[in-house]
Amino acid sequence: MSLLESLARRIEDADALDSLADVSRDWAHEMFVARPALDDLLGGSWLGHRVHPIAVQVPMGAWLMAVLLDLVDGERHAAAVDALLATGCATAIPTAVTGAHDLATTTGAATRVTVVHAASMDASLVLFATAWVSRRRGDRRRARRLALAGITVASAGAYLGGHLTYRLGVGVED
Repeated sequence: MSLLESLARRIEDADALDSLADVSRDWAHEMFVARPALDDLLGGSWLGHRVHPIAVQVPMGAWLMAVLLDLVDGERHAAAVDALLATGCATAIPTAVTGAHDLATTTGAATRVTVVHAASMDASLVLFATAWVSRRRGDRRRARRLALAGITVASAGAYLGGHLTYRLGVGVED
């Protein structure tokens, strides 16, 4: 078993997360699932499957490309890196809303993993937003470090998102 798989399974069993997980799930249910129009929109009934897996492609892709361009030649690609960081941050918000909808449909171990997944993605958003601000202030070295931390945290969060779908079956309909 890989280190990440072992960590994900430990999160599944971490009943210390239950109070936070329950409050988060109940809030998300009240906000997004109990309202039929939002449930249909965010849940993807119009699409034929959940919206969240598609939505994540934009912020993750933008952030990854920002990091890669910055590492290749950040000065030459400064405008593109800035635009990609901003795009990733702006699109992370509606992506988080679709994820909150999916959180509302979980129980038990899946809710625990979802809360940690969400926290890691929120942390990555903070890191990338701070990187964008640092770049705007001219501190590109600090921005690069923040963005590298952001993509690392986002990748761990993305692993947990995959774990939710492929191991725990969140969002998978029979």
